[in-house]
Amino acid sequence: GRYIIDRIKSVVSSQFRLPVPPYGDPEYWNAAYMSLGPQDVYEWGDVSLSDVYHYDFCALDFDFHKSSSFPQKLRQNGSLGTALNIQPHADKDQPILILGCGNSKFGEEMIEKGWRGPIIQVDVSSRVIESMSQRCNHLVTTGQMNFVQDDACELSAFRDGMIDASLDKGLIDAVFCADENEQLTKILKAVGRVLRPGGSFVFFSFSRPEFLLPRLMANEMQDVRRRQWTNLEVHELDKILLYRMQKVGTVQNAPLNIRPNRVRKDKPKR
Repeated sequence: GRYIIDRIKSVVSSQFRLPVPPYGDPEYWNAAYMSLGPQDVYEWGDVSLSDVYHYDFCALDFDFHKSSSFPQKLRQNGSLGTALNIQPHADKDQPILILGCGNSKFGEEMIEKGWRGPIIQVDVSSRVIESMSQRCNHLVTTGQMNFVQDDACELSAFRDGMIDASLDKGLIDAVFCADENEQLTKILKAVGRVLRPGGSFVFFSFSRPEFLLPRLMANEMQDVRRRQWTNLEVHELDKILLYRMQKVGTVQNAPLNIRPNRVRKDKPKR
């Protein structure tokens, strides 16, 4: 379903927008959470930690110029710890930032599985931050988790380079659905600012790279002298796509190093 919608949008987006909820509007999310309490849970795409803790995947080859992507035939094993470059049961604190946390239990499940964190969860909705702070008060008290009401386009509450890895399970996907392209590039820029050099950004989406990445990484592709990201990978899981990239040590003349990036001559299989 998403592939067809994205294909249609790529053709008609210059003329009009398809009707979608205003996912880019903070007031939409405050209204959505107004009637929900601390014990309510919603998982974007019905994806939980158990789906990505360990997973089988096919790496995607993609070609921006031809607007196509192709799964490699070889299936591989992956894990969220490897993608984040932060494994459970680490012997030191490694701050992990979760964007657009909503009322998902993903962060709580990470703590249960042994990630030391601290896990810092951010959402633009003050209502859901209040609810999540109540639900996870025991984790906040021990310093394993924190909640911050902030706009992912700015992340104004965070200093440069203070985060070891960042994770998003639905924010980028929702903003892309709403055609908020300027917000997409701002989110990526903000994440790049708060990550330490070499830190990983992992996010999940139902949209394929030939549609999503040209919008998300428009600034990266236009200004080769100031690239923030390298080692871009896309993993096709059973339920969803996992995107992973690393912040480079310096933005000056950094190669994007899109992986995998082989251009194949055969037509993609649908």
